[in-house]
Amino acid sequence: EVVPHEMFTFSKLWILFAHFYIRQKNLQKARKVFGMAIGKCPREKIFRAYVDLESKLGNIERCRKIYAKYIELFPDNSKAWIAFAELEKFLEEYGRVRAMYELAIEM
Repeated sequence: EVVPHEMFTFSKLWILFAHFYIRQKNLQKARKVFGMAIGKCPREKIFRAYVDLESKLGNIERCRKIYAKYIELFPDNSKAWIAFAELEKFLEEYGRVRAMYELAIEM
């Protein structure tokens, strides 16, 4: 309520707010903060921070959902496609990697 989100994005503010809840050991609230941030001002930095958190926790399915939303909102952003493909490559899901690159080329 204090920050006018229509005028300012403040990716760093959202990320620091989520990290505050992580330090308080309240993962649910941190996830809600990231979700609100993506809803109000979706930015690359926010998506990367959220994926970083979930990958550190080992929650690969949630990482995939976050990347899917990232690509849905920014289909022309090659960094998003490459980062998602790198995740799948790390997981040795080579079929997914190939399909993802083919889909990215078609877009």
